[in-house]
Amino acid sequence: MEPITKAHVLLIDDDEDDYIIIRNLFAHINGTPFTLDWVSTPAEAVEAIQKNEHDTYLVDYRLGADNGLELLSQFDIVQRNEPFIILTGAGDDRVERRAMNMGVADYLVKGTFDSELLSRVIRYAIQRKHMESQRIEQLIEVNRSKDEFIALASHQLRTPATAVKQYVGMVLQGYAGDITKQQRRLLSSAYDSNERQINVVNDILRVARLDLKKMALEMREVNLGRLVEMIIEDATGTIREREQNITFKKPAQTVLVVIDPEYIRMALGNIIDNASKYTPHGKNITVTIAQRPDSVIAISIHDEGVGIAKEDMGKLFKKFSRIHNPLSIEVGGSGLGLYWSNEVVQLHSGSIDVSSEPGMGTTFTIILNEKDTPQ
Repeated sequence: MEPITKAHVLLIDDDEDDYIIIRNLFAHINGTPFTLDWVSTPAEAVEAIQKNEHDTYLVDYRLGADNGLELLSQFDIVQRNEPFIILTGAGDDRVERRAMNMGVADYLVKGTFDSELLSRVIRYAIQRKHMESQRIEQLIEVNRSKDEFIALASHQLRTPATAVKQYVGMVLQGYAGDITKQQRRLLSSAYDSNERQINVVNDILRVARLDLKKMALEMREVNLGRLVEMIIEDATGTIREREQNITFKKPAQTVLVVIDPEYIRMALGNIIDNASKYTPHGKNITVTIAQRPDSVIAISIHDEGVGIAKEDMGKLFKKFSRIHNPLSIEVGGSGLGLYWSNEVVQLHSGSIDVSSEPGMGTTFTIILNEKDTPQ
């Protein structure tokens, strides 16, 4: 353990006698690196903790009518760099367990520790926090390197796949001469497989840019009804191939939103494509725009598909997560589309609500703010 050369400690305790005892214990630590401050009320404690001026905190469990754990519940102490140590007048296993579950670094019973133990507990608590912060920084760096590798590898994969698509497409269109029916069938199968690969690579690239914080929104005011019409036009060919019907219930009044139209177009298009993938042939998909109170805009995509079980709802927006259902093997997918769409909507300070019943269909509702979506 590296020696601690200096540590600024805050005691939070409503009893001045306890403060005097703790101060005297610090005074008897040989070559003490500690300086001690004291506050006696929860309000003073909140203000002091928010200033981030101390290296560790000694918190009395009893603070008048309140208690130290209630005070600490106002802070995410697990995420903070400074350790919190609880002091109590008597040992209590329930208090100790609750304290540890909250992320408290240690637990001391008043009257049972001397200067040496107090010093050691504080030193170890600070050192553990320091090591924990280092591990977190290392994990963040490893994750960043992984995302950069995925982005680079995906880009390198997409370039030849796009070239294959172009050459196979040219052969199918007759630029290399006539081909037989069997050759056309095989080439069409290769073209479709290559197209699915490009879609997966594009999904990975988009998610990598999102995770690397390299996705900058270009916000502008957009006619939402017209944007949805264009998205549906893009999807119509695929939906017709699946013998499905799509209906757009356009609002009577023009709806204006401040968004990045390209990203919202991709996010909404992905949800509509998902609705089509998981809806049997001959069924219906309905897209609706509704203006709710307080300038809230709701874009709903309702399908008559396989639906989602209640226990699977938590998997919907997780990276690389796919839900098994009667059509999941047939349609394939990367498990990234809904994750990416949800992240894009959240970047617009919006949200996605989902309601579903197995065998009865699903409704995804994108919630946005009219006109005043944050820049």
